[in-house]
Amino acid sequence: MKIRYTSVLATALLLSSCQLGPDFTGAPDQELPSTWVNALPPSSGEESLAAWWQSFGDAQLTDLINRGFQSSPDMVSAALAIAKSEASLRSTRSGLFPTGSASFGGNNGGDFLDTNSHGSWSGALSASWTPDIWGGTRREVEAAYASLGSTQAAANATRTALAASIAATYFEWISAKESLRIAREQLEYQERTYNVVKKKEAVGMVANLELAEARATIASTRAQIPTYEANIRSCENSLATLLGTTVDKISLSMPTAATYNKIPRVPTGLPSELLRRRPDVIQAEKNLHRATANIGARVADLFPSISLTGRASASSGSNFEDFFRTSTWSLGASASQTIFNRTALKENVNIAELERDSSAQAYRKTVLAAFAEVEDCLIAYARLTNQMPQFQAAAAANKEAAEISLRRFNSGESDFLNVAASERAWLSAELNLISTRQQIRMALARLCTALGGGW
Repeated sequence: MKIRYTSVLATALLLSSCQLGPDFTGAPDQELPSTWVNALPPSSGEESLAAWWQSFGDAQLTDLINRGFQSSPDMVSAALAIAKSEASLRSTRSGLFPTGSASFGGNNGGDFLDTNSHGSWSGALSASWTPDIWGGTRREVEAAYASLGSTQAAANATRTALAASIAATYFEWISAKESLRIAREQLEYQERTYNVVKKKEAVGMVANLELAEARATIASTRAQIPTYEANIRSCENSLATLLGTTVDKISLSMPTAATYNKIPRVPTGLPSELLRRRPDVIQAEKNLHRATANIGARVADLFPSISLTGRASASSGSNFEDFFRTSTWSLGASASQTIFNRTALKENVNIAELERDSSAQAYRKTVLAAFAEVEDCLIAYARLTNQMPQFQAAAAANKEAAEISLRRFNSGESDFLNVAASERAWLSAELNLISTRQQIRMALARLCTALGGGW
């Protein structure tokens, strides 16, 4: 009997080295160009991409993003998802080991008038183990590891998206503050011009039409100021939400012009580096790994399983010294094989294979979308940076035109309609310049995120 059970155990241990189903050898190769089609000039090193926001040299932006990483509800949820995935992995891995139980009990009783007592004691230990002969449980553990990797990659994707959102909102806040400043400065300039027109109108040097035009210009500029003030408050509310707090806990100060006008260089790297840098690509590969491992788990369901059990028990009467004198033990082995629903089991294998093929296509789509996203960001960034000098020249030219128009009006060489038109053009050019700077900063944030930066 001893030889028989030893043989069963040895056979189970030997067979447990078997593992059915395909092995995951990595995601399929994707044909990507060796360089970006819309290439940028030589860039900074890749190490700056991990914390790309620091390249702006704005300590306030860095502080906001770090606060978001620590307290954002999205980051807290991502951490909880990782903890849940880790617990699931431990639960799955426990299926590789034996399970056991123990019990012990006793009772004693007798007549109140009789000093003699009558009782009994009993105890038992039992253990069972289902050897992973065909590797089904190990494949499930492998899938659980891949699932954990997918969850971690999803958390990194949340981190990159959060950093980009905080930066974009902060840049929009700066743009609104700058627009408000320009509008107020323009309003002061227009009010001074209005006073000149009013004095001339009082002595009959200009018509009421020109005075009305001056008032209309002022009213138009004043009407824009509440919009910028509302944008500032809206950005502060959005930042508070992203940071997981309330707006009264947000205190922002306007950075210097040299800081918010700085345009960092872009660490573009190579297209192939997207496959290891972008968290969504890593997540897609982990999902493919999980789907591949699940095939082996479903194949293992087609084969018989062997269970080994052991039990030891002891009991005695009221004299506990006799407890171990009446002990018993038993060992057993059993095998089970599904017979009547094998069609369903085979279809489960087919479903797992189809899920693997679907995950492979999802990975391919993710890689292609990542490449296209970077190219789009490069196009937008290059367009805006090429336009910037022209917008700067336009703003300077419109300012000069406004000043010349005012001088000509004061000398009587021109009417006020030219002054009003040039003032509106100057304001529009200044606001357009601010908007372009803000778009460049946002385009850079999107580009760094698309390149896989931020984690």
